[in-house]
Amino acid sequence: MIKLKDLLTEASLSEEMRELKLFIDNDASIYRQRYIPILKNLSNKKKQGKYRKGLAKKAFMYLIDDGAKRYVKSYGGNHLDVFPKRQRKNLAKEYVEEFEQIFKDQEFDFMR
Repeated sequence: MIKLKDLLTEASLSEEMRELKLFIDNDASIYRQRYIPILKNLSNKKKQGKYRKGLAKKAFMYLIDDGAKRYVKSYGGNHLDVFPKRQRKNLAKEYVEEFEQIFKDQEFDFMR
């Protein structure tokens, strides 16, 4: 089921950012090496009552920067030119919102 909020967020992301998000979400090594450790860390922070949205956004920036570098390594270009910082920050905000929903739904065992 697609939610209105998801449609609005998708519309607010540029074409390049949607492409980068798809690349990150479908790359097994990024998923295993970056995404899951971030989810585990943020889940622990939520359980301890120490979660801060601004720091979560910063954590996801590491994921996005790594994904952007791998993307341009595969397809060419400079990651700073292809994916401007303002747009990467918007994508990080999207990942934070996605994490909060995943945590609320407890989609992974380590979130319980």
